[in-house]
Amino acid sequence: MIAMKKGILFAVAAMSACSSAPISYYGVAPPGRETAYQCAVAQLNILGYTIEDGNSDAGFVRGRKQTSGLGTQIFTGNTYHDVLTATAFDNPATGETNLRVVATRVAEHDTGLLGALTDEPEEGEDIIAPSDSGKGDARVLLASCGVSSVTTSGGPDRYLLEGAAGPR
Repeated sequence: MIAMKKGILFAVAAMSACSSAPISYYGVAPPGRETAYQCAVAQLNILGYTIEDGNSDAGFVRGRKQTSGLGTQIFTGNTYHDVLTATAFDNPATGETNLRVVATRVAEHDTGLLGALTDEPEEGEDIIAPSDSGKGDARVLLASCGVSSVTTSGGPDRYLLEGAAGPR
C-alpha cells in the first residue's frame, strides 16, 4: 500500500514537472504603462531575445531566444527557444502600473540527422514548459524594470511554491 502511494505521488510530481503550462510572473512597476513597456523591450534586447511581436499601444512585446545548440538540432531534429511575453498595463482600480511576463519554451521541429532518415520531415512547433534560464530571464526583466513583490502563477513552479509555503 505504501509503495502504491509513493508511486502515485511520484507520478503526480512527474506530471506537474513536465507540464507544458506557461508560468506568469507579475507585480507592480513604477508608474507609467509606456515606461514599463519600453523597459520590457529594452530588457528583452539586453537579455539577447529577438523581438518577434509587439504593440506599444496595447503594451505588449514578445521576444524569442534560441537555447539549443547545433548538436541538439543535428541529433534530435529540434531547435529550442525560450519565449517571453511582457504586458504592461495600468490598473484603474488601484491606480498602479503592472508588468506581467509569461515564460514559455518552444520546441521547433526541424529535419535533423536522425530525422533525415524518414520520408517526411516533421515540421511545426510544440509549446513546452519554460526552461530554468527562461524563468530566470523573466525574473531578471521584472527586477530590472523595478517591479516589486513578484507573484508567480501557473506551471510546475506554482505547485512547488504551494507545497513549501501554502498558496500564494
